[in-house]
Amino acid sequence: MLEIRIDEEGRILLTGRLDASQADEAMVRFRQLEGPITADFSGLDYISSAGISVIVETYKRLHGAGHLFRLVNMKPRVRNVFMYSGLDRVLHIE
Repeated sequence: MLEIRIDEEGRILLTGRLDASQADEAMVRFRQLEGPITADFSGLDYISSAGISVIVETYKRLHGAGHLFRLVNMKPRVRNVFMYSGLDRVLHIE
């Protein structure tokens, strides 16, 4: 299960698992986001290749519009997925 919330500072808070069963709904939610975005991954326990696709598509869209898309507070096992795929060299991960 995945929960996506927006906090009072406008950060996107992800909690749970972003996998194939949640990717379509997550894509709908992320496509609604405009402007510079910070996604807080502190509550994300797992991300699959389908979840990575949501993040990459969002990055491409926002970057193409000249906006920053930051990913923050990743747990080590989630960060490793981005590192092993080489996306840590492309995406703005803090």
